[in-house]
Amino acid sequence: MDRPVPDHAPTRPSGQSRVAGAASRIERPVRAVTGSGRANPLPHAGTISVFLLGVVVLTGIYVTLFFEYGFDASYDAVADMNGHPIQRFMRGLHRYSSAALVLTTCVHAWRIFVAGRFSGPRRWRWVSGVSALALVWVAGLTGYWLVWDVRAQALSEALAGLIGQFGWGASFVVNHLVGNGAGSGAGLMVVVWTLHLGVTAVIGFALYRHLRRSRLHWLPPRPWMLMMGAGLVLVTLVLPVELLGAADNTALLPDMNLDPFVLVLLPPLLSDYAWWVAGGALLALSVGFVVPWLLRATRTPQAVVDNEACTGCQLCAIDCPYLAVEMVSSPRAADASVAGDPSEFIAQVDPQACVGCGICLGSCSFGALALPGFEPTEELDVAGRSVVVACEQHARQGGSEDSAVQLVEVACTGMFHPQAVGDLMARGAKGVQVIGCAPGECTYGVGNELTHQRLAGERNPHVARRFAGQTKQDYVALGEMANAISHPGQHTSTDLNDVGGGRRGRIGAAAVVAASVVAVGAASLLPYRGEDGAEVRVVVDHRPGNTIVGQAAPSGTTDDAATVVVSLGDEVVATRAVPTFRGVGVGVVDVALEPGSVDLRVELHEGSSVAPLYDGPATVREGQRFLLEARDVPPPPGVKEGKRVFEEPRLGGCTVCHSTSVGKDGVGPSLAGVATRAGQTVDGLSDRQYLMQSLLEPDAYIVPGYRAGQMLPTYEDRLSADELASLVEYLLTLEDA
Repeated sequence: MDRPVPDHAPTRPSGQSRVAGAASRIERPVRAVTGSGRANPLPHAGTISVFLLGVVVLTGIYVTLFFEYGFDASYDAVADMNGHPIQRFMRGLHRYSSAALVLTTCVHAWRIFVAGRFSGPRRWRWVSGVSALALVWVAGLTGYWLVWDVRAQALSEALAGLIGQFGWGASFVVNHLVGNGAGSGAGLMVVVWTLHLGVTAVIGFALYRHLRRSRLHWLPPRPWMLMMGAGLVLVTLVLPVELLGAADNTALLPDMNLDPFVLVLLPPLLSDYAWWVAGGALLALSVGFVVPWLLRATRTPQAVVDNEACTGCQLCAIDCPYLAVEMVSSPRAADASVAGDPSEFIAQVDPQACVGCGICLGSCSFGALALPGFEPTEELDVAGRSVVVACEQHARQGGSEDSAVQLVEVACTGMFHPQAVGDLMARGAKGVQVIGCAPGECTYGVGNELTHQRLAGERNPHVARRFAGQTKQDYVALGEMANAISHPGQHTSTDLNDVGGGRRGRIGAAAVVAASVVAVGAASLLPYRGEDGAEVRVVVDHRPGNTIVGQAAPSGTTDDAATVVVSLGDEVVATRAVPTFRGVGVGVVDVALEPGSVDLRVELHEGSSVAPLYDGPATVREGQRFLLEARDVPPPPGVKEGKRVFEEPRLGGCTVCHSTSVGKDGVGPSLAGVATRAGQTVDGLSDRQYLMQSLLEPDAYIVPGYRAGQMLPTYEDRLSADELASLVEYLLTLEDA
């Protein structure tokens, strides 16, 4: 049975088609090197990204086996890896494949964008892809942070510059990144490693969401995996990954190499425009997410099913690359009055999944499916002419101007039904040529493969026997349609493993892949000029009213704001306010100095209180920091545990009735200043004795203004001896404020 030919009258190129054409012209040098459009690796960037992600995960698991957690421990572990040839190779393979993953993901996103493959039902596929790209970048950042070398120091300082002006951010910086408060860094490294691992897992989930409702290929063809793998091995051997110096907060950032694929934003984030850069990056990412809505073009046509014509053969459901067609129970099956043998199932199109490719039309031999805009027509003047059936992407790039050629434009060559060959030949066509996309370039993933299999008799439906072998097939890159018309039947394969172009094509493709990987490695050598001069750095972590280490007496009073004042001789060169977080002044203050010997004075001002942190001659060398810390004298042992007992409801739960703020009485009196009052309240009792008596025998002394029985004597049974002792130690820190 012959089929009429669906046809969409060729139109002037749309804006998107012009962009696609421009992108195709940009890729001409690559095709020139390979001598064949199908030897171009760029169409396979998406599946190559999946391959690279696999390499990243496997090498990352191997590297983790030798990793330790902590600032010094992490750096020493990486240094040990670099001293072992196999571990160094695996670490290098991990880094270069990560950078290449960013590159190939960006290339894939660009090609999807210029092809317009982001609208309609595919918009969520686009969103998941942009999410994966952003997360790949975040995973790269955390990976560099784990090494704890000067690059990690640069990342830490960029983060401190962004969040250090806020109280919570300054607290994080002071307690986890800078100075003595950060400790060994083991906890931070565990968190960063967990984040690194977690982001990688989310990337995998985003990839699954990206491809789950489709029959698209996940992995690249074997030649591209071999070429990319060989390229990665080559660059890892030729450019062994180096290890920079360890992070050092007493030194300014030195000259170093920066990976532009992962650390591209680091230099501007270290500048005075960090928030503008961060805001611009977030804006660009947000725009990337909403591209399908911002650039929404004409509505994507949806395939329509004629229920009366559908026989339930299921070929359309089998062939649909986006799983948009499903078979449902036919209403005719329950109608006994219908003559004949009604089908049990009919096709149903999911409008949320249909992308308007029309591939299902190429599967249907009964005219039960239609695609608006591509209606069957008998008006084509094909007598004595060669008919060229081409997809929209090719047709809009231009083809032959020969009047002896009749162009038939379809959404995808996959919608061209094999039986239409007979219809065209019966109407006097000299021949039929189908021109589709090169392997890996089909706008709908597998349309070219399905067309080839149908016309070759390898897949239902088939060409009528008397017309078998009379159709020429050419699957070429965009821009090569005119050449395909002039030399029909020269590019018949849709095998993804067929690089094409003969020996030249294979050598050219290998050269392009190798060059791209070497470029990734070479780019990691791009220099970043470090900071000049010298600095004095003051790390503040001080609660007003407490005593700073090295000071003779407490400084400041409750609610006093802290300010660092730096003077050279009698001249004040900097006055910097310190953020406050939960009543504690926290922050890092950096003041640039000229290298050399100076008469330096650094003070912490809180209201009328001035705490001298340094006063005297100091020598600051080029590239170094003069580091000072204003930290409170640590509480006695047990205070931390005592505070936990005080706050947790399952232990003391004291916060239910008592506050630690001046003047904030509750069910019980405020305990602010109780350490000062305790030894003077009951004659003959020391401060510790009075506090313990108040816990075990709360009615032994009643604070004026309160009555007996408000506090139950339950703590002797509720708390252990150690918990009681630690609670007393904590209460003894609540001095006058």
